[in-house]
Amino acid sequence: MHGSSPDDEALTVGPPRFIDRLWVWMEGRPLRRAMVGAVIFVVFFSGLFASWIGVALWRGSTDRNAGAVALLYVLVPFIAVVMLFLIQRMMYRLLWNQERAVARGEWRPGDRVPPPGPRSTPPAPPVSWPWTLRARHALLYVLTLAGLLYGFMPYEHQVELVRLVWRLGSGTATRRQLPMLLFGYLPLVVFGLLAVALTHRQRRRRDAGRFDARARLVLRAEMNWLWAFATAATMTILMLQFFGQLIVAKL
Repeated sequence: MHGSSPDDEALTVGPPRFIDRLWVWMEGRPLRRAMVGAVIFVVFFSGLFASWIGVALWRGSTDRNAGAVALLYVLVPFIAVVMLFLIQRMMYRLLWNQERAVARGEWRPGDRVPPPGPRSTPPAPPVSWPWTLRARHALLYVLTLAGLLYGFMPYEHQVELVRLVWRLGSGTATRRQLPMLLFGYLPLVVFGLLAVALTHRQRRRRDAGRFDARARLVLRAEMNWLWAFATAATMTILMLQFFGQLIVAKL
């Protein structure tokens, strides 16, 4: 992906995470998988409905759209915070796994990408992140979360987004494709350009041969992290728009 031959350190597999240990515990045990799935289902939906009812009672509104407003207050922060983090971590591992496969000659651009999972996508190599990159990651998360909450949590904003799609779309087919363009491809391009801009100087220094092996590893990790974040943010925006449109239309 990045056009540079990988160093040996980049091919190492990081220490197993909680999801890896959980997967090993469930592997080949259908009963354990069913138990874990049932626990996740019960905890998620119980928490969702309890939070929905709690927010509705806390607001005490009797408006016709009170249920929709309360559900947005619960669902949007959950998707924005939890799904953004989970998808970013998943994509980060997947990108590193692709680099390993390319280095070993097991995968070429255009081949089918294996589905991400603890078994098919081992942990990323350990990286000693400089504090400047850690601060940048935190800032990106804070700014993105603030934008997602501001743009998708208020009921009025969701209504305006629905109206925007209807105004820009000239027919049923166009209106079905427009959300993917506005809330999928456009954010992906914006976040992708941001990733390119943030790593431009480091890539020039690497190409000039001014980086040692550890600096090259950090740069590759940062590029993978930013592209994973771009993908995660785009998928999160699509989910927020889809569920927001559904809530506005049905509640």
